[in-house]
Amino acid sequence: MFALKTFTNLCTTQSILQHSIRTAKVFKPNLLLAKHRNIKVQDGQWVEKDTVLTLQNNLILYPGENTSVAYDYTIRSKVPGFVVITTESVKPYPHSPLYRYVNSGNDVKRNFIHILPPRREASFRLIDQL
Repeated sequence: MFALKTFTNLCTTQSILQHSIRTAKVFKPNLLLAKHRNIKVQDGQWVEKDTVLTLQNNLILYPGENTSVAYDYTIRSKVPGFVVITTESVKPYPHSPLYRYVNSGNDVKRNFIHILPPRREASFRLIDQL
């Protein structure tokens, strides 16, 4: 008799709905742990394609020429070349929140990381010389 009551209590529609709804597990990484997020290459260093240049939690270094940024703000090189880190004035797009601030006469400077590929020498021959 006791088992029948507990079974009927468990089988009510309300209890079935409460136990069947699963909550989504949300991945929340602990950002306080050391994850060695810093600049991985130095200024003037040679890098190959798809080399990780920086690991960062926020945009401390902005991507420049021949670089790409991932969803976690990791900056990678698109081409082989030399690393150049510069400080440049920002020229924001009109829909940016900084646009009105910069147009009012203020100067906003950010650090950019660029990859400069080596110069190619022009090797060509004139048709008359062949």
